[in-house]
Amino acid sequence: MQTDAQEDFLTLAAMGIIAFVIADVAHEALGHGLATLAVGGQPVLLTTSYFSSSGSLSRWIPAGGGIANAIFGGLFVLALRMAKTLSPHLRYFLVLGAAFNLLFAAGYPFYSGLAMFGDWAAVISGLSPAWMWRVLLVVFSVASYFFSMLLLANMMRPFCGSPQALTRLHRITLVPFLAALAAACVAGVLNPRGWINVLTAAAPAAAGAFGLTLLDKFVAVRSPDPAVPSAGPITRSVGWIAVAVVVLALFVGVMGPGIKFGPR
Repeated sequence: MQTDAQEDFLTLAAMGIIAFVIADVAHEALGHGLATLAVGGQPVLLTTSYFSSSGSLSRWIPAGGGIANAIFGGLFVLALRMAKTLSPHLRYFLVLGAAFNLLFAAGYPFYSGLAMFGDWAAVISGLSPAWMWRVLLVVFSVASYFFSMLLLANMMRPFCGSPQALTRLHRITLVPFLAALAAACVAGVLNPRGWINVLTAAAPAAAGAFGLTLLDKFVAVRSPDPAVPSAGPITRSVGWIAVAVVVLALFVGVMGPGIKFGPR
């Protein structure tokens, strides 16, 4: 299905799913997994929404996920800035990759600070006074989330150079976000912890990128710079859709139920 601006919903959804899965794997497998190995722990179970280990209580293990997302987000930003000529599809995918990683990294401390649940709650566990550390998490999260959105708004400028800019922006941000949220929930249903995992971990992970759909509030996209070349429409791409199907199948079918590394 295509819109008047020739944006294709399936291709936008495919790009959103791929970008989200990259952010998720970076967080769980590379972030938590490599941190576990680095401090001498033993990986136990890898799923789409949590990583469990044994043998070490190092705070670096829960912190590793957010650190990995921040690094990956920075790499996506760097790739976009270094690239000279990109297709609209690849350019927007880099924006989505930066968005899911940066917003995931920035939003998670807020969730942990309020609910005292998840990675950053584990990082500050035992620190005193507890209320101060929770406040610091929330303040840091709000500030970093805002600056991440400001950065993304500037990265979005090539897609906002027409009179229909805001209408287009709503479309090309909402579709990938909803596709990623759906993928996270479907994979979460297969998690060993069941439906409770969908509500407490799987859905919040994808929902952390909600700021992507609010970029129209920033001046950078409401008043695009005429000097910034406009990116063309994101038309139907069988290649992106095919890759997304494979990625989603592996994400849901393999990581959904979990990959076991050893006895609990």
